[in-house]
Amino acid sequence: MDLTVHPTETNISFLDVVSGGWASISGTASVLSGKDVVEKFYSPALKTWLGDLGDGVHDGGPGDPRIGVIRVESKSAVHVTPRKGMIGRAVEVGKAVAKGDVPPINKHREISTEELAEWRRTHPE
Repeated sequence: MDLTVHPTETNISFLDVVSGGWASISGTASVLSGKDVVEKFYSPALKTWLGDLGDGVHDGGPGDPRIGVIRVESKSAVHVTPRKGMIGRAVEVGKAVAKGDVPPINKHREISTEELAEWRRTHPE
C-alpha cells in the first residue's frame, strides 16, 4: 500500500463477541516491508490469500514484495470491559429502562495522547 497516496490516519477496532468488550485505537499507519520484520510476523497461511503468481517473485512467501506489516502508532485508545455477564447486563438494562436511566454495564477507559507518550518514554522499543 502506498501511503503517499492513501491517508495515514487510521483506526483499529477489536470486539470480543462473547463478552461484548471492545477496544478502539486511532493513530498513524506506516507500512514496514523490511525482510527482518516481515519474516518475524510472517505466517504460511498468508500464501493461501495471496497465491503464487508463478513468476518466482510473487509466491506468497516471506520474500513476496506484496507483503508488509502495517504499524500503527497510537494517538488515543478507548477500551470497554463489561462489568457483568450477559444475564447480569440484561438485568441492569431492564432496571435502567424502568427508571429511565442509563445502565451501568461497562467499564469505560480512555487513554490519552499524553498517557501514550508517557508509556512510550518508560518503555523504549
